[in-house]
Amino acid sequence: MKRNREFNRVFQAFGKRRIASGFFGKSPGTILLFLLMTPYLVTFLFGNLREGGWDRADGESPHGTGESRFVVSNHTAFGSESIPLEAYVADKLARSMDDGCEMEALKAQAVLIRSGLVASLYEPDGDVRGSRIGIQDTDYGSVPAGEAVREAVSQTAGICLTFEGRPVNGAYFAVSNGSTRNGAELFLEEYPYLKSVPCSRDFLSEDFMSMTNLKESEFNRIWQELAKIRKPQEELIPKEQDRVQESSLGITLYQDSAGYVLYLQREGEWASGEQFRESFHLSSSCFGIGGEDGEIVITVKGVGHGLGMSQFAAREMAARGMDYVEILDYFFEDVTFTKFE
Repeated sequence: MKRNREFNRVFQAFGKRRIASGFFGKSPGTILLFLLMTPYLVTFLFGNLREGGWDRADGESPHGTGESRFVVSNHTAFGSESIPLEAYVADKLARSMDDGCEMEALKAQAVLIRSGLVASLYEPDGDVRGSRIGIQDTDYGSVPAGEAVREAVSQTAGICLTFEGRPVNGAYFAVSNGSTRNGAELFLEEYPYLKSVPCSRDFLSEDFMSMTNLKESEFNRIWQELAKIRKPQEELIPKEQDRVQESSLGITLYQDSAGYVLYLQREGEWASGEQFRESFHLSSSCFGIGGEDGEIVITVKGVGHGLGMSQFAAREMAARGMDYVEILDYFFEDVTFTKFE
């Protein structure tokens, strides 16, 4: 369960009111200030209702999607608001991929976003916990949904990717290191549909490779501060020669079959690849460490956790004529497509 919680952490309404309860006081001065500020508050609180082109509060899209039985409840410091599912999917999609992406790649992403939201309603025993999806998304409404995004959501409305009858936790990330990761190697028993597949054209992304340069003293300081783990059980430590890399700093890297770092070991101390990635602000946990003369260079491949669908690869596949069903079938194993509404 601890590993699953770490994975979920790594893995990311148009309602009729956007006013938080308890926002205003009752003194005459406060009321006067409120009256003076009303035009600005109206603009702030209601101004983004039409930004994405979804101008109906009842959940119906301009393309005739129809009202969804699922509602997203967004809870932030400003209060709570209810958002029709498809409106929220469009908002999230606009923040996840550029509006100029290939349509079939946008559709694939829309299905994954929707699947993950609906999956959050399912209990471990398979029971469904109502139809109200609770989230905390402070960035909601920050990016307008363009025409292509709205079209992708409309054409896939209600469709989720499912495994054994329930929606999947639709993992996705920006760019792979050349292949995606196998969930079983991260001991994610609850996600058997996460398989490793080649993404042979991801190297074409301008974000495919990056480097971080540090003074050795700074590297040592961050290493000492990052949270350590107990030595993994022997059967969990990769033994294959091509999955064990020794750096010039006396650090041993243990990789999964896709080349992402599972564990690091230095002078008897152990850390996970994801912990190291977060502490050193790396774009992915596929990295190598080298250095000389007091300088440390960390070379990184890919962007994101490497699980599920590579967005760059999905765009390349869509550009070659594959539809969103073929794209998702490629990245996820033994899944089906189910229309929930």
